[in-house]
Amino acid sequence: MRSEWRSKRRRERIYELLLGLCLLVLTSFAFPRVTWLGSLGYALIALLLTQLVMIRKPVLTLQDRLYQGLGLVALSALLLWLLTPVRWETSGVPLVLSWGVLVGWSVIRLVERLASERRVTAAMLMGAAAGYLLLGLTAGLVMSAVETIQPGSFEPLDIPITDAAGQNNTVLVSAPVFAQINYFAFICLTTVGFGDINPELPLARMLAVTTGIAGPLYLAVVMGVLIGRYAGDREIETRLEQHNPDRR
Repeated sequence: MRSEWRSKRRRERIYELLLGLCLLVLTSFAFPRVTWLGSLGYALIALLLTQLVMIRKPVLTLQDRLYQGLGLVALSALLLWLLTPVRWETSGVPLVLSWGVLVGWSVIRLVERLASERRVTAAMLMGAAAGYLLLGLTAGLVMSAVETIQPGSFEPLDIPITDAAGQNNTVLVSAPVFAQINYFAFICLTTVGFGDINPELPLARMLAVTTGIAGPLYLAVVMGVLIGRYAGDREIETRLEQHNPDRR
């Protein structure tokens, strides 16, 4: 009983941490002076999803080890992209591939874990919210990398390649511009579509379409899980009341 309680509490902490990190990244985009915190938040998200979750797992399957390895690859790709000059267009390719696969896999694992929960709790709702925010943040990160791979993918945005002294800007220095792309990513995720930023190139347009499909699809799946769990709880309570009228 105690081990089961500890396992449940550990899952709840993971949900809470994941939501906290997603909110940290979102908050950093609202304040240009601390935009660099967003990069730190992304790195911590990758570590939380693929490394910290596995610490107390007694046996790691081949799938788990592949998942851990993918997390390290994604983290390395992120650091490589952030520290290279903007003009190095190919540096964003590993990031797009690794983060796209990592978060797609992570969301599937998260939904499966939510589906295995027995009751709808506050922590479960936090995990569901974190998964939705994670989709938007990853779409923003991938779109930002695509903008460095194919400049002009999103208009009207201009990433400065050099500074006032003529020195090459690194991607990290240009991070404030990526806050606008993340804003666009969430506009696509929520299917609002203000039209102030537009995808101009084919890859950018397909990313916008994919993000617009992923948002409603995730909500439909998670809402189905939550409603199913809630309906199950109500059915159990009704049966208990029928067998024990004193509970009413």
